[in-house]
Amino acid sequence: MQKNKLLKKYFGYDKFLKGQEPLIDNILVGRDCLGIMPTGGGKSLCFQLPSLMFKGVTLVISPLISLMKDQVDSMSEMGISATFINSSVSGEVLYKRNREIIEGKYKLVYVAPERLNTMQFLELTRLIEIPFVAIDEAHCISQWGHDFRPSYAQIPRFISSFAKRPVVAAFTATATKHIVSDIKRLLNLINPFEITTGFDRPNLFYRVIKPKDKFKYTLEYLQENFIEQSGIIYCSTRKTVDTLAERLFEKGFSVDGYHGGMNTEIRKQVQENFMFDKTRIIVATNAFGMGIDKPDVRFVIHYNMPKNMEAYYQEAGRAGRDGERSECLLLYSPADIVKQKLLITSSCSDENRLEIMNANLQHLVNYCHTNNCLRKAIIEYFGDLTDYDKCDNCGNCLDQSELVDVSVDVQKILSCIYKTGQNYGVTTIIKTLRGSKEKKLMQIGLNENSTYGIMQQRSVGEIRELIMTLIAEGYLRMTTDNYPVLKILESARDVLKGHKQVYLKQARLSPLKEKARDKAKLPMADDLKYNVDLFIKLSALRRDLALDKDIPSFMIFHNRSLQAMAYYYPQTKAEMLNIKGVGDQKYENYGEQFLGLIQEFCLENNIIKTNNEQQELQKAKTYRSLATEPKQDRYEQTYQQYLTGNSLEQIAKERNLTVNTIIKHLEVCLKKGYELDFTEFVAIEKMEHIQDVYHKHKPQSLKQLKELLPEVYSYNELKLALLQNQLH
Repeated sequence: MQKNKLLKKYFGYDKFLKGQEPLIDNILVGRDCLGIMPTGGGKSLCFQLPSLMFKGVTLVISPLISLMKDQVDSMSEMGISATFINSSVSGEVLYKRNREIIEGKYKLVYVAPERLNTMQFLELTRLIEIPFVAIDEAHCISQWGHDFRPSYAQIPRFISSFAKRPVVAAFTATATKHIVSDIKRLLNLINPFEITTGFDRPNLFYRVIKPKDKFKYTLEYLQENFIEQSGIIYCSTRKTVDTLAERLFEKGFSVDGYHGGMNTEIRKQVQENFMFDKTRIIVATNAFGMGIDKPDVRFVIHYNMPKNMEAYYQEAGRAGRDGERSECLLLYSPADIVKQKLLITSSCSDENRLEIMNANLQHLVNYCHTNNCLRKAIIEYFGDLTDYDKCDNCGNCLDQSELVDVSVDVQKILSCIYKTGQNYGVTTIIKTLRGSKEKKLMQIGLNENSTYGIMQQRSVGEIRELIMTLIAEGYLRMTTDNYPVLKILESARDVLKGHKQVYLKQARLSPLKEKARDKAKLPMADDLKYNVDLFIKLSALRRDLALDKDIPSFMIFHNRSLQAMAYYYPQTKAEMLNIKGVGDQKYENYGEQFLGLIQEFCLENNIIKTNNEQQELQKAKTYRSLATEPKQDRYEQTYQQYLTGNSLEQIAKERNLTVNTIIKHLEVCLKKGYELDFTEFVAIEKMEHIQDVYHKHKPQSLKQLKELLPEVYSYNELKLALLQNQLH
């Protein structure tokens, strides 16, 4: 039960997410582990919570230098002692931090892999007890993955340097079966407990767009969607980043560019502005995002195609970490394939790796051209199975355009490829089918082929779409040689012979219908119908507190927590602690302020929770009331305390409630006819002044009344003066 108490105390949750508990249980009994969990699936908790239960210091190896500070700040807000060591820490600060680690000040230390085998760090590890090492982003150790980091290859050597080997757990969100095998082998995991919680992100809405004008489409999208919310636009080159960011800025958007060619300090500032909601949109290369833990990114647009499915899944996964509905758009154009192939070729000299990288890119190309469910395509790419053909929550599944039989066109394409000896790529086949008069085509005799010119009525774009669909559906394959060539697969035999039909959505071939399809709205989320006015007030309080502490707003409370507060109207400490995401430390830091605001809002708006609402609280997954105080006599108990002559603060302390709640109880007692006199709590002069102003100006709210009075008057004094007025 200890781990459940810690889960509630520090993280504010009543239960674990899928996969978390078995991973933690196995770590705690000393078994190596491998956790493959989607972004937002709670990987961090799987090493943060065990660190509280182990004696000594837990090490977390992570390549995300920019994320370390955020993680440490976030844990500090929860009451967990943590720090980090990376290239941003040096000199006197590093010396002080090392000394504090030795003195046992921290339970958890983040470290960059490059630091592991330095003499200074190895010396440090010999002076402290390290029972557990967690390796985040473990896919970085596989050179066949999309984000290979040579420094990760040094991790096994570091672990083997311990006199007593610690428990080792590896975590990643993106790993094919081949990469999973690499992780276990290269990290020397010993009989690891392995769990994959799935790659589905139900709150993400995937869509592939093929606009004629990418900038125009992006501009219209940003003007019509998530107008006040955060988003990321990924581009494949630094030049595209600079150009697009500048054009959007000129159109009046709050936008910054980010890429590896920028000054380090500028990149840091851009990232901080985004985290602190000072900048709404970031246009970036894939250099941006690995260190971003911002939970409320509502959209991710890929302006250009990334290099493979793993990269796309990880980058698109920056959206919706808070579980709220978010959109992931991939803007496709054939030129992107050429661009990515050039980038792959220029960055890789190993022929085997080059072949795999090109094959991985082709998987993403197929994704862009499939008629089938996009969510299913992503999940099955990573080796998971789905029990549905349509998710009804992606662009393809919601596409209502007509399916048309394109079998005759497909037969013409297959015949052309076959009759030209399966020796040519997409461009040459299209030119042949369209009857191009190009000199080179004539020289090699393709104008003499029987399929020459048989698809003149189809545009280049339409034929290309058909060919790419045939590749995606497994009728053709494209070789990954220097010159990609189309090859016919056995599955195409039945199509060629007319025994099987091929269908394509009409919108894929009709640009005029494409716009309506691409702008189809995603389904409404089945969310809490919370009080929007209260949510806005809670958000404003959170923003002010975050600015005071110089931390991002989500580190105070996530939106989900504020929404739950604005739905359930918690009135006591016990009720507030049962809002998901409100732990002991968070309550100690901020609970009274948020509770006071909620109580004030309820009082101003005459909101009283009914018994039915109380029953609903018992059923809610995000909130379970632990209050044991009998409802029928709570007001009587408060009144008995009032009769003792104690101050409001003393009564609140005795009753384990807030002063706001005590005032509300006394108001109920007043309505029941109990004898009360609030001049015991507010000076008569103040009370008369408040009442005079109230009668003269007739304000509509406590806030309006307070604005008419000196700043030294508190809301509690205003409430009590108005209640006293009811006695006369």
